Amino acid sequence: MLKKLKFLGSLYIYKLRGLLGLKPYDIMSAINDYYRDDFLKLEKKDVAVILPHCLIHSRCPAKFSKADGVLCTRCNLCGCGEINSAAAERGYQFYISPSVGFTKRLVRRKNLCGVIGVACDYEIERGIHSERISGNGVSIDQRKIKTQGIRLQAYDCIHNDVDWEKIKALL
Repeated sequence: MLKKLKFLGSLYIYKLRGLLGLKPYDIMSAINDYYRDDFLKLEKKDVAVILPHCLIHSRCPAKFSKADGVLCTRCNLCGCGEINSAAAERGYQFYISPSVGFTKRLVRRKNLCGVIGVACDYEIERGIHSERISGNGVSIDQRKIKTQGIRLQAYDCIHNDVDWEKIKALL
């Protein structure tokens, strides 16, 4: 119970930090810590690694699918192909999403129970303020999704980077 109160308190303080004059902090650590045990109990086939399009290389040869997003060709121009291979080896689904809205639709269409996601501070902030996050998961169409996430290194929709080793560690 104390763990849940601490988690929910962290979320509320995060939402109010501007009004309270507090500096930003890494809310992803609190979310990851809280959901980790439940996340690890999920069947891997029901979990997806979802990367944002801003991580693909500018010369990426991948095509776009309306159903599955950017279809990684594992071209080795960026780290997405390596994560795609690692996810497949471990039984996870893998997607590269062009937008947050697409990601939400993907979660619904694929009946996901868990997501290993990567996002910038801007999208994390929007998600925390627009989605219902509870002790049972992030609500998407009355489903409670367990998440593990990593912050992007910058807020840049074209040329971005992430700690690829952190993604591998979550896998």
